[in-house]
Amino acid sequence: MTDKRPADRAAHAPGRTIPKVVTGIAGFDEISGGGLPRGRLTAIVGAAGAGKTVFALQTIINRLTLLGEPCIFVTFEEPVSRIRDNAASFDWPADALESRLFRFVDARMPAEAVVTGAFDLEGLLAGLTALAGEIGARNIVFDGIDMLLSGLQNERLERHELLRLDSWIREAALSAIVTVKTFGAGDRDQVRADFLLYMTDCLVVLVDTVTATGASRTIRIGKYRGSGFSASPTPFVIGRSGIDVVAFKVARIGYPIFTDRISSGVMRLDALLNGGYLRGSSTLISGSPGTSKTSLAVSFIAAACARGERALLVSFDESASQIIANMRSIGIDLAPFVEAGRLSISSFLSSGRSPEEHFVEIRNLLRSAQPDCLVIDPISAFLKADYPFSSLICENLLDTAKAVGITVLCTSLLDQATGATELSSSQVSTIADTWLHVSYVARDGERNRAITIIKSRGIGHSNQVRELVLDAAGIDLVDVYVAEGEVLMGSARAQKEAEVERLEVLDQIATERQRLNLERQLAEARSEMELAVLELGWKQREADLLALAERSRREAHRVVAIERLDLRRARDDGPAADPALPQAVAKGQDDAAG
Repeated sequence: MTDKRPADRAAHAPGRTIPKVVTGIAGFDEISGGGLPRGRLTAIVGAAGAGKTVFALQTIINRLTLLGEPCIFVTFEEPVSRIRDNAASFDWPADALESRLFRFVDARMPAEAVVTGAFDLEGLLAGLTALAGEIGARNIVFDGIDMLLSGLQNERLERHELLRLDSWIREAALSAIVTVKTFGAGDRDQVRADFLLYMTDCLVVLVDTVTATGASRTIRIGKYRGSGFSASPTPFVIGRSGIDVVAFKVARIGYPIFTDRISSGVMRLDALLNGGYLRGSSTLISGSPGTSKTSLAVSFIAAACARGERALLVSFDESASQIIANMRSIGIDLAPFVEAGRLSISSFLSSGRSPEEHFVEIRNLLRSAQPDCLVIDPISAFLKADYPFSSLICENLLDTAKAVGITVLCTSLLDQATGATELSSSQVSTIADTWLHVSYVARDGERNRAITIIKSRGIGHSNQVRELVLDAAGIDLVDVYVAEGEVLMGSARAQKEAEVERLEVLDQIATERQRLNLERQLAEARSEMELAVLELGWKQREADLLALAERSRREAHRVVAIERLDLRRARDDGPAADPALPQAVAKGQDDAAG
């Protein structure tokens, strides 16, 4: 119900021209720059059922519980008992309306009353002055004052009493809220609203819009004297905690900075991302129906739970039991993680609530579950053709998660059957840190899935297209085959790979044949070389023998010559021969033989 802020927010903040006091309504204090004006009149204008009474009652209960300021609630339309019952339907403090510092005043005109003569608010205001002094009231609400003013005879008297009310509020130094119904322009209700725009210091307009795709509520500050404010319509919801305004950021907030990577759950995708997603970042997976966006998201969730981290999976139009059953077909069992309390799965109908209601519900889940990782499947469920805040709510949701260090992964559904167009109508792609696109590639009578990384801020990544394959073992990425500038996948890739493998085998056979032929030639060359060496040896031996025979023959000739000389001397009995003569004769024979 409340925006837990310190009590000193009621003080006059530096730089403001008027003091303000918080409403405690989440988001409204942000767009109003700190709350409603202190000691002045604020008008809450809207059609029946727009949330005027809830806004006023929630504001003064918050001021009572947060700031300890006494309050008075004056009702001109609903009985006090019904207001108490309505307040009990919210998760506001049960004892707030029973506090001695909180008083109800039933100022309804009795049904049987007949107005005669002049009628004014003087008596009511005198009683309220006494009550305010008794409890020391700082805040007062006039709920449905138009019901009382409509009993006046003309618009001049009505404006006079409104001015009397404004003067009384200033003299009493009370922070006042009046709620007024307004319908179409031209009737008395619209004239009253126009006068309030002139008279009041702050005007808040609540609008309930019904379209073909659903209903939505917006709040707009039409006027705020002495203060800056956001004048654009802002969506809000009425839930268990009362009014919750979905205030949009006017500037990017600072996020925690991380440098570690976390796994995507697919090993080869981690390799393409140089280690996985950056912790605390946001990732968008876009693609047509059936391209395995949910499977990739669940793989990321399963990897986070396996690391012991807490995760939250928000699914639209698919129940938790159906998701668990479907993921078992690709080898991912989420049931143990759910049972262990690591994984929370919340399922919503995309058409059951407005985008701002989905936002508030998911934000509350983040606060209660406090996950480390968040998956929204798909975030395109927030998109409605006749709803102007879709993209802003998507961005606000990512900002809310990243501000507390949650790693976010969102899927986005494309309308194109082929998924060839890379776009994201939710505009999440403009702020997502990593964008993966999954598409169909139809060829040769079959449809295959391709995945590519369009961008990944701050980290290196591959620019290659990969084929995404699902089977009972899980998700895998397969290298595509590029042939003559064309990407082949599926059976065409398998056929081409088989052809390439066959050609490689033929090349291996041809290479082996060439190797064997060379080895044979080398063996033959070695054999011829060995024969040549052997022949050379024999020739050398023959030459050696021939030289030996020649030396033997010469020696024999020498010996024969010596013997002949000796015989000749002996036969002649002549004088003794000169000893050097035989040697000279032998030398002469050798010379002759040479």
